[in-house]
Amino acid sequence: MASVTIVDLLSSSPDFTLLVRVLQRTGLIPVLNMARNVTFFAPSDEVLKKLPTDVDIPILLQYLIITDPVVAANLTEEEAVYFSYLRAPAAPDVPLPLRVQHLPPSRPSRTDEAGMQLVIGSGAAKVVKHDWVADNGVIQVVDALVPLPDTLCDTIARSAYTGDRQLFSQLFIKHPMICFLLQHAQDTATLLVPVDSAFDVLTDVELSYLMLNAGHDDRLRFIGNHFLYSSVYRQNDTLGLGTNVPSMSGAMVNIRKSKRGIIFNGNVEAIESDIVLQNGAIHTLPSLLTPWSFFEFTARKYLYGLNATQFADELLFHKYASVLDDTHRVQTIFAPVDIVGADTPVSANSLEYHFTDSLIDSLDESIVLPSRLSLQSLSGRHQHIQVTVDKFGDILVNGKAKVLRAPLRIGKTAIIPIDRALDLPPPLVFAVGSILEARTSLLMFESLGLLDGEAVKGWTVFVPEDAAWENLGSVAKFIQSSPEAAKEVVCSLMFTKPIYSYDFTSANAVDYETAAGTRVSIKTDDSKASISFRMGTSESVVPLKSVDVLFDGGVIHTISSIPIPETVKITPRQLLEAEHITTFVELLETASLAKDVIADEAQYVILAPVDSVLAVANITTATVDLTTQMGLHILRRRSTQGSSFLSGRSVYDTLVSGVCMTVISNLSDDMYELRIVNHPSVASIQPVRVLSGGVTTSGSEIYIIDRVFPISAITPDESPAWWQAHGVLVGLGASGGILTMVLIGLFWFMIIYRGGRKSRHRQSSNGSDKSFVRFRRSFSGSGRSIIINANGSDEEDDDDDDVMGEDTPFLRRAASGRLGSRVNIEDFGDVDEDAEEVELPSRSNEHINV
Repeated sequence: MASVTIVDLLSSSPDFTLLVRVLQRTGLIPVLNMARNVTFFAPSDEVLKKLPTDVDIPILLQYLIITDPVVAANLTEEEAVYFSYLRAPAAPDVPLPLRVQHLPPSRPSRTDEAGMQLVIGSGAAKVVKHDWVADNGVIQVVDALVPLPDTLCDTIARSAYTGDRQLFSQLFIKHPMICFLLQHAQDTATLLVPVDSAFDVLTDVELSYLMLNAGHDDRLRFIGNHFLYSSVYRQNDTLGLGTNVPSMSGAMVNIRKSKRGIIFNGNVEAIESDIVLQNGAIHTLPSLLTPWSFFEFTARKYLYGLNATQFADELLFHKYASVLDDTHRVQTIFAPVDIVGADTPVSANSLEYHFTDSLIDSLDESIVLPSRLSLQSLSGRHQHIQVTVDKFGDILVNGKAKVLRAPLRIGKTAIIPIDRALDLPPPLVFAVGSILEARTSLLMFESLGLLDGEAVKGWTVFVPEDAAWENLGSVAKFIQSSPEAAKEVVCSLMFTKPIYSYDFTSANAVDYETAAGTRVSIKTDDSKASISFRMGTSESVVPLKSVDVLFDGGVIHTISSIPIPETVKITPRQLLEAEHITTFVELLETASLAKDVIADEAQYVILAPVDSVLAVANITTATVDLTTQMGLHILRRRSTQGSSFLSGRSVYDTLVSGVCMTVISNLSDDMYELRIVNHPSVASIQPVRVLSGGVTTSGSEIYIIDRVFPISAITPDESPAWWQAHGVLVGLGASGGILTMVLIGLFWFMIIYRGGRKSRHRQSSNGSDKSFVRFRRSFSGSGRSIIINANGSDEEDDDDDDVMGEDTPFLRRAASGRLGSRVNIEDFGDVDEDAEEVELPSRSNEHINV
């Protein structure tokens, strides 16, 4: 009986007429007839008719002929790889493999006789008619042609941008030499590709390092451990008990087969096996074959991973490799990263300024710490680094470099990436100048010549803020006007040793030497919000503002009040002179009060009006009751000392007997209300503006004010007259009296007017000019006097009317031309006290009738 070949079976079916003609034209009929125990995955005519015209059908048909009989009913493996009759273009000596999968059916109605579904080429074609058996093989009818597989390198290049194998593929394609050698040798390989999630064991910095040129060697070793060169290992041709094969990097890889698939190195089971390639195979792994320690990460590798390339290169150039590669060394590195468009050079002399010999795990609060850099400007001490947290939550190093992320740990080294290289602290003049609230101190330092960097080496400077000088008031003006006092005050705040905030202690005071040659003890409170200065026997608690402002020769701390050394003596006279109070001092001397009130050891409260106020009030050395007037401005504390006058907590006695004063309210920053009391019944409220003030060494309080306290403030008011108490009755009587007086006045006016015209005419004709003043007599405690009622002159022509109330030379001399002024009769010689008119000489050597 003649045998039935594969070609015979195809020729017997009208569904394969076109296929048979194609096999004839391509010369594959003899191949199929001569073949033994093969499988032909035959496409029907319908499949061939749908193919594009540019498809190389003979090549694809030859790829569908495999060297083993595949009978679906007999398959036990879920998938297997078989060799085809086609040779791989990338490896001509190796048959091109075809992957066959025996999968559970997607729909029970469409399953084959075995209840399974058969697909080939990783799902590219599905078997639609199974197990058409011929004498020399088996026909499996498929619904599509299967494309030829890619090469290993093409597959990896495509995976670098899609799917779940991107990270390994990106590492692999950075070494094109591997693909060049593979292609040039026309050899095969097995590639073990971890999925992206397998790289979770690496930090982003470590992975970044592997992606960079700096990670070339480690990357190549890592890829080599996953690359089995010149061998193809598939799950249906591995040894069941295990095989150890060398990787490209020389490490041994154990391969064994299990019931579920293929396992590498004992515990890494492939997620997907036997991805068919022209020149090899790929197995997808859930984890790396190499442990984390394989990479031997160091600070140097981390610097490159952080993109601090320029910084790392500079360190290696200056022989810092051993420092960077020693993971057991305790250190923190502030690493400036390379930012596109930013200039981040690191000078050779500042490299060590980026290192500190302490480990910083977190940056939750502001700190200052010594760097590894020692400087001559600090007398060989280490320059410091300041880390602060600003109001926006950004962490800054030395006020400029921004921290980009939390510290990274590698061994005992921490790395803090920053956005720029650290600048060394500036000279003292620029450090003080950068403190916006310390302009006054800067000017004082400059005027005293204390900004010389050569003189200030390894020092601590406590710099008062502008508000501290303002709070001193008159004392600040005195200090600024006295170079000697200014130098003593400032030098007492300059210590000849750097003291950083971590040196502050609240337990015990520590003695330091100052630039003034004195010793000062300091300590802080528990919160380090204030610092206590003990200078000799006096102690001052000073609020701390900014701390650890670095300069090239030490450190600056700003303070909001100023301790005055005991050696600086401040007297009342010095404060008054600093405020240019001259008139008040002269008046004190005239009143014989200066010797006591403004003595060096005096303890008074002095309310000193400015010169212009005294001038307006016409207070001069000739003022009557000058002692009383000045005494109102000098106070003695009545109660125990301890608070200032302006606090309003105490009552003060003035130098005027029985008169005391106190502050009853603070209307604004510099406006106060004072109560002046003249016991037992006189009191007045006096508003006053305090323009400035200060306290002397002895405790005197000096306040410069904008007004003079009048004596009337302590003078009793007179009782109201009887007519004030009976206003209605007086009003009625006054109305009648006024009417009567008007009538009488008119009568006398006519008489006086006519008589006066004759008298003036007679005086004029005699060539004399007389002036007169009408008066009424009065007596005061000091003697006889007259009160001027009216005045006039008779210098007019007969046709002019007299004008009452004009000034005469006598009035200007005797009473300044004011009606109602009181003058002494004795001032004008012998005067008849009973006369209605008195003739007195005027300034023009004429006479005045009084």
